[in-house]
Amino acid sequence: MIKPVLPPACYTEQDWFDREQRAIFGRLWLLAGLTQQLAAEDSFITRNFSGTPVLVQNIKGELRAFRNACAHRGMPLQTADHGVRKMVCPYHGWGYREDGAVRGIPNAGIYNMCKEQKDGARLQRYALEVVGNFVFVNLCEHPLPITEQFSSEVLSVLTSSSAHFAPQVSYARFVNHYNWKLNFENILDWNHAQFVHPQTLAPLLQFASDGTFEAPAEVVSLLFAQGREGDDVEAVDKNTFSVEAAAAIHASKVKLKDISFFGRSSMPYAPRWFSPLLESPCDMGAFFACNLFPNVNFGSIHGEHFYVQQYVPIGADTIEYHSWVFTSRLKPDTPSQPHLLWGIHHAEKRVIDEDTVLLTELQKALKSASTVGIMGDHEAPLAAVGEWYMQRLLEEDER
Repeated sequence: MIKPVLPPACYTEQDWFDREQRAIFGRLWLLAGLTQQLAAEDSFITRNFSGTPVLVQNIKGELRAFRNACAHRGMPLQTADHGVRKMVCPYHGWGYREDGAVRGIPNAGIYNMCKEQKDGARLQRYALEVVGNFVFVNLCEHPLPITEQFSSEVLSVLTSSSAHFAPQVSYARFVNHYNWKLNFENILDWNHAQFVHPQTLAPLLQFASDGTFEAPAEVVSLLFAQGREGDDVEAVDKNTFSVEAAAAIHASKVKLKDISFFGRSSMPYAPRWFSPLLESPCDMGAFFACNLFPNVNFGSIHGEHFYVQQYVPIGADTIEYHSWVFTSRLKPDTPSQPHLLWGIHHAEKRVIDEDTVLLTELQKALKSASTVGIMGDHEAPLAAVGEWYMQRLLEEDER
């Protein structure tokens, strides 16, 4: 058994929330969206991270990230979640270039600004990294290299799988009432699938006699079979990881890149009605998931369709849940399939809702708990995340 690392207070109290906003979300790379949403010139997405309004915009074919606040009065330049619109303030019409400098000011004479003042008025820019189709933003003035946050194996999965993404995406967001860490721990807790999702996800998976997932056949994958793009990627072995992780936990040597995980398991393949529409499903007979710390879950069913889930903290007991689903590429000349994406997203939301019911109740129970409980050896990844979290907050407190 592994001793729990995190105290109940870190899930429920405002002080802990404020500390992790500075130490974690103010310093790590955060998923902003997908390049499918930013393909057209002047397309944009807006996000709110730790109270900071963020704008990612396609400007002349290049992606840029800025604080979504006009240099004049702080008005958001873009007020929708996503769309296609030039980077112009809706309040007074100030326009901006790709470097954040002011491009034009309507009625400029009434401001009585000299050239130096105009040149100094610019948008605050943030670091941006694109990995495959995944767009990450970092709010820190001196961001760490993204390779320190994610291992080469994880980055390889993001990059190689992106080559198979269809351009059409279904996107939704909603609010759930529990701490963000409970959601990340939940996606690492593979053992819950049989009990929480007995009619939805569990029947699709293949379990061994001890309750672990069966390993998938390698030969059917366009990503992970020998000689393919991702053949150097090793999935987490749930039976051996615990020993290695436990040693690292007790030695307090957990590294940031070690708490994002990739796993792959067997999922017996049966063609679905839309399977003939797809160009090349990339991982038939398998289910894979990439758990990206701090708050993203990316995965695939047979490489036929993909999901991305993100749980953004907006309070100690509240998250804004972002959900994207899309298929692998359709065959040439196949029309877009919005009804297909709607159906996939509906099924995805059903699984999310099954977790939501229990995580909401768990959040309530933690408010009066003295300890979190006990942990089995198979939950070593959860303990590793907790150990890194405690180390990081301590480092921030000592600054």
